[in-house]
Amino acid sequence: MNIQTQIKSIFDGKSFKRPLFYNYEGGLRLELSEGGNYLNQFLTAHRKGMEVCTQIFEGCEEVTICVRVGGEKSLLSCLSTLKSLRKAGLYPASGKEHWTEFDDEWVGDEDYADSLWHFIAFKAPIESLINALWCAFSSDFGYIEPSPTVDVYLFNLDAEVMVFPYDDRGMDIVGSNHKFLKEQYNKFGHYLLDYDREAMDAVFS
Repeated sequence: MNIQTQIKSIFDGKSFKRPLFYNYEGGLRLELSEGGNYLNQFLTAHRKGMEVCTQIFEGCEEVTICVRVGGEKSLLSCLSTLKSLRKAGLYPASGKEHWTEFDDEWVGDEDYADSLWHFIAFKAPIESLINALWCAFSSDFGYIEPSPTVDVYLFNLDAEVMVFPYDDRGMDIVGSNHKFLKEQYNKFGHYLLDYDREAMDAVFS
């Protein structure tokens, strides 16, 4: 079974809907950056993201990574982004899967009639989490390089859990493995986003 099929099956086709936390019930939403200048925000988000992901992928030798980038029908339209991903170590020479999807939210918008989401998925050594989170959190900062303009999704397919670090402000964790998610809820309660804490408490407390 290829990566695309596994993701669609395990996460009921909801893995790339945004905001993920509200589209996939029973997940976690964590708050990461804590203010200060852009460098402090980035480094704090990266440190917290690594702390959480180290637990989520504990014991794994690999992580399944999927990057999503908007472009035209040809992947060549994303060439500059692909070069930036390669620079960040997130565009392997082989073993990649590529597929495209049209976003239903674009229906009726002439500017996006020929636009597609390009998905590139691959398995990578667990050490690649550092690079993946770098790309996820640097996207909003023009002063930090490399900074490919992509969405980054991290999958522990064996545990049936995924992580979406949507920007330096926060990160969503969802999946069907309630026991596993409850363990993360207990470990990282101090990082839960207060705005959505009541909803998370209702599920896990």
